[in-house]
Amino acid sequence: MSEINGRVTELELMNRLGIESWRNLSKDKFMTFVSDLPNLDKDVALKIVAQFPDFKELVNDSFEKFKDDATEARAFNWKSQKKVHKAFSEYREILKLELERENLTSEDRFRIIDYLRAAVDAESAKDTENKKFQVATTTIITTAGLALVGAAVAVLGGNTQIGGGSRT
Repeated sequence: MSEINGRVTELELMNRLGIESWRNLSKDKFMTFVSDLPNLDKDVALKIVAQFPDFKELVNDSFEKFKDDATEARAFNWKSQKKVHKAFSEYREILKLELERENLTSEDRFRIIDYLRAAVDAESAKDTENKKFQVATTTIITTAGLALVGAAVAVLGGNTQIGGGSRT
């Protein structure tokens, strides 16, 4: 992408987004647009943003989409976690029944106990993985929200009405 004075031109940004007019900017491409706003000359950015009478709504809608996607991912993750915990519980129950068999040697019992320990460790690792996923999802949502607001503030020179009021 060529630049003028280190800045991306309006036409280059439109080409990158695959649109012929700013009216063709979909909500899906809006985040890419916002992330490129700081690379535009401020006057060009303001000219483009002025073509969006609902800029505030687009920013809010984008953030809501990120939140909805994260909620959906968390719900899917939780369903998966429940299946994993159920499978581990069933496995532990099978091992417990095996331990109750009378004809086991001490070596057999220690091996089964070791399987139980490994199952508990594996389930604990899955729980830790789930917590990391939750933190990562929250971080992504927060970063996306800050990026949307930050880009809007940068473009509009601190005079946004994203929150309903005006800040300068």
